[in-house]
Amino acid sequence: MKKEIRRAGYVSLTLGALGCGEPSMPERVDAANLFARDAVALDSLKSEAWAKYLDPVELHRAWVPPPESAWRPYYKPTLIASIAAVQSAAKPIRSASMSAAEQEAANFAGRIEVKNTAFFIDLTGEESVLWAAALRPIGARPVLTINNWPHQAGLLALERPLGALLYHADAVAKTTLPAAAPPAFILERSRLGQKGLQPISSQFDNRYFHAQTDFPSAAVFKEQGISRILYINPRGIVTGSEEDDLNEYFTGLAKEGIQFQYVKPGGGTFEIALATPVDRQTIFTKPAIEQYASSSSHRSRYYHPYYHYSTWHSSSYWSRSSGAWGGSDWHSSGGSSSGFSS
Repeated sequence: MKKEIRRAGYVSLTLGALGCGEPSMPERVDAANLFARDAVALDSLKSEAWAKYLDPVELHRAWVPPPESAWRPYYKPTLIASIAAVQSAAKPIRSASMSAAEQEAANFAGRIEVKNTAFFIDLTGEESVLWAAALRPIGARPVLTINNWPHQAGLLALERPLGALLYHADAVAKTTLPAAAPPAFILERSRLGQKGLQPISSQFDNRYFHAQTDFPSAAVFKEQGISRILYINPRGIVTGSEEDDLNEYFTGLAKEGIQFQYVKPGGGTFEIALATPVDRQTIFTKPAIEQYASSSSHRSRYYHPYYHYSTWHSSSYWSRSSGAWGGSDWHSSGGSSSGFSS
């Protein structure tokens, strides 16, 4: 029994609060299964230079904001660190459907003024990476925020944005930007997954959510001259189209005078409209939390995901769960930039 307790675990920032328990440790990651679909031999520059970025340090260097950038503290190295566990099989990913997305992103980049603007790209991970890469040549700095690891039994297909990071890495690395370049935050739209799902023991719960501190405050934005946010998402200009973990944050920014425009890609073009985020009930609002926690069947597991804010939980998780990625050497990589120096 004690042995099984030690092996049980859950990923930091998971959605256990939404009905998930603590699934048993899944098998080790099988890299070959992760990159079997839509893998390509050449990167966005039609070269094989992507192979250089199988080294996690090189992939990190391609995407990380420089130390002097105001956006460096909001960059998450978690997904990039995972390349070390799958590098023997990892390849660039580009699906056939991405041609339309590339055209949409190019059209958008050609018509948008980046001055005084922060971008939140909240599409499926591989599309978010593509859009950020398209915005970089016009002066927006990609800031990766995807905060979990891929796994063949994962609830989220995070190998898709990882493959996209490889696909665009060399082009991004060769585009020089000033330290003051405005940010383009790369989000994974599916991060909350099926909110009420209780994973079975063979599944790997790699869902996660964003806390408000994952992103800049209104004061930080204003200090950097940012006065508006363009939120790119599949629901677009619909009021309340921001995901649940962004609602309170966006509403707070709006109250501090930050202007919002919501953008919906689709059909080779995009829709854009002014928007004012408003408070709404989400899976994170206090009444919903209290009602859920009042149930004796859920109380004990409800608060688990919020432990990720404590140092104890973070270190405990990675030490208990490192075996899912093939060893203990990477237990500290999920929540920090350990090993990344530039």
